[in-house]
Amino acid sequence: MFIEQIPVWLRFIKGIKWRFSHKKKTIYLTFDDGPIPEITPWVLDLLDKYHIKATFFCVGENVSKHPQLYQEILRRGHQTGNHTYKHIKALCTPNEEYFANVEKAASLIHSKLFRPPHGLMRYSQIKELRK
Repeated sequence: MFIEQIPVWLRFIKGIKWRFSHKKKTIYLTFDDGPIPEITPWVLDLLDKYHIKATFFCVGENVSKHPQLYQEILRRGHQTGNHTYKHIKALCTPNEEYFANVEKAASLIHSKLFRPPHGLMRYSQIKELRK
C-alpha cells in the first residue's frame, strides 16, 4: 500500500532510486520523521527481537533534540537518511531555503540517503541535491 504516490515522470530521472527490482523477494523496512522518544525505542526493541534491520529517515530537528536516540539507532546497526531539518515540503519552499534546510540536517545526519518529505521535489531541487 502506498500512502503517497510518486509522479510517474519522476521515476525516470537518472540516478534516483524509487523502486527496487521485483526479481529478488526482499522487504526494505523504512521509518520516517524520527527519532521520537515516545515511539523509536519501542520500534528499536521490536526490530531487535526479530533480528530485523531498517532505515530511519530522520528529521534533523528531532536528531538535534534527541541525539542519544539517534546514536542508539546507529549503535544497533540500522541505517539512517536525511529527511530535511524541519520536515518541509519542497514544492512550497524556495530552492535556496530548501537546500539550506537539507544541508542543516546533513550536518547532523551523515548519510548519502535522502528522502524528501511527502515524496515530492521540483526537478531543479533534484538536480542540485544529486550533486
